[in-house]
Amino acid sequence: MDSVPEKKLLLNLKEGDVSAFEEVFFRYNQRIFNFCLRFIRSNDEVEEIVQRVFVALWEQRDTINPEKSVSSYLFGIAKNLVYQEFRKKVYREAALRKMEKKEDVHEESAYQEIFFGELKEILHSVVEQLPSRQKEIYLLSREHGLSYFEIATRLGISENTVDTQLRRALSFIREKYRQHYNK
Repeated sequence: MDSVPEKKLLLNLKEGDVSAFEEVFFRYNQRIFNFCLRFIRSNDEVEEIVQRVFVALWEQRDTINPEKSVSSYLFGIAKNLVYQEFRKKVYREAALRKMEKKEDVHEESAYQEIFFGELKEILHSVVEQLPSRQKEIYLLSREHGLSYFEIATRLGISENTVDTQLRRALSFIREKYRQHYNK
């Protein structure tokens, strides 16, 4: 089924075809996992979220619009589940702090966690808009902690190119943040 076009795959999935579901799973499982891992650093929690994404896809298969991209649908579910996890974490931590009689600290911390969670969501969205080479260089630098030299060696480009592409990516990200907060 590897060569099945996405539209046909979605039509089959909508009809309850298990092999179509498996194909969607194999095509997108790792991408969804990597997306969630950017926000939640626990592999176990991420695996659970990925499972929930695909369970939701299966349960809601009859509502799928084959004219739309399955990846945007899956990433939308994943984003919502990651956000729910952030909220749960905030509430769990808030409850623990409340039990320790630190309500003032809890409120500020909860707001900060929500704020930083939203910032992470915005950042991910903006990074997804970067041209592919800038995105790759940005992720290698920021997510994987590679030096300019390591990135240049890995990609077979000069360190100056790495520097230029990273500067452009960061400039683009800053501009998008400004636009978002100046609405």
